[in-house]
Amino acid sequence: MGGGMNGGPMGPAPGGGRGDVGPNGGPPPQSGQSNEGQMRAGLQVGPPGRWWDDKSFAKSLKLRPEQQTRMDAIFEQNRNTLVTRYQGLQQAESQMEEISRSPNPDEAALFTQIDRVAQARAELDKANTHYLLQIRKEMDADQITRLEKHH
Repeated sequence: MGGGMNGGPMGPAPGGGRGDVGPNGGPPPQSGQSNEGQMRAGLQVGPPGRWWDDKSFAKSLKLRPEQQTRMDAIFEQNRNTLVTRYQGLQQAESQMEEISRSPNPDEAALFTQIDRVAQARAELDKANTHYLLQIRKEMDADQITRLEKHH
């Protein structure tokens, strides 16, 4: 969330047109922000977007059609969670910005909100990592090696 989740500028994901999602099917970056570093703490699997839908990339990894079908299902299973976690992070950040812009910011309230932002970010990172681990489990060792060479 479902972003970025694997770095790179926001743009249509391979096989795009799938709703309000960013890299790896997760949520899009905040406006005016690149995907770079947004979810750096989590697992990195493949380029941004639904990379398994990119025919030439999937062919270079030797992905089988049934793997791609299972990856699509994993994307759909995780999409709502990723988007919800991303929206939670956006909301927490927005509230923190609101507190910090007040003429006399309440230090305790601001620190509490910083904790909420950190928690929301951690929840998003965990959901993204869970999703990407599921995608990775669909690949065999040779495919993972090929994928890692693309980094």
